[in-house]
Amino acid sequence: MNELKCPGCSTLMEQKELKKRKKLREVDIEYPVDAYICPCCSLEAGTVKSAGEVQRAMADAYRERVGLLTGQRIKELRKSRGMTQEQLSMAMKTGIASIKRWESGMIQSRSMDNQLRQFFNGKAWSITGNREISLPRIKLIVQTFEKVLGRSLLKKNDRFLFLAKYLWYADMLAFKHLGRGMTGASYAALPCGPQMNNYKDLLKPIKESDTTLAEPLSTQELAIIKNIAEAFPSNEDVYRAAYQERTWQETPTGSLLDYSSAHELTKIR
Repeated sequence: MNELKCPGCSTLMEQKELKKRKKLREVDIEYPVDAYICPCCSLEAGTVKSAGEVQRAMADAYRERVGLLTGQRIKELRKSRGMTQEQLSMAMKTGIASIKRWESGMIQSRSMDNQLRQFFNGKAWSITGNREISLPRIKLIVQTFEKVLGRSLLKKNDRFLFLAKYLWYADMLAFKHLGRGMTGASYAALPCGPQMNNYKDLLKPIKESDTTLAEPLSTQELAIIKNIAEAFPSNEDVYRAAYQERTWQETPTGSLLDYSSAHELTKIR
């Protein structure tokens, strides 16, 4: 601890945590402050780094009083999902500057707090990867896989036995690294491994969809697809790998697979 002498009586000051009270946005709050106190004349002086800490302490005290997520809690929830600030900003469709400000002391709006809670509670992303399903985009991704692999995947009367595994890995890795999946599809844990939910009803609409209506694949998404194709060059490779993933093994048969388990994949980086 740095030593500081009282400017009034030259006595060595003591560093203590004080409780301050203030009205912020018409709400009475109490927040901690680190300060130097003179034991003789009770003179008080702030620490060198206290200004930013005080701002964060006040913001968090206010947020606790009115029922908003504190900056520390937002940071903890983000890290528990294995997400960077950039990934969270992409998933929330907001600027990374906002994420940084909320975590460091800026008070978020009530509506944004609700969106954060929905996201962290899994309502917005746990089943569909934080994206609305897009059949044209599924077809675009399938065609990209076919081009990279050099063979057909979307076949007549196909049961998605192998194709679903490629798509599942693509969605899971995109969610892990980019904050949301590629397709918006949900996947079920079936005896044959991860399978696109309701694939029988989706086969024909996917084949008939117009890829010009699909959101273009980003450079990062293309890199993920190429990575998967290189890791699993054959149908047997991707089938065997998906079959060995713990997230599929531990999910009850028929239940939907959770995108939040993307960080648990072990057969591909």
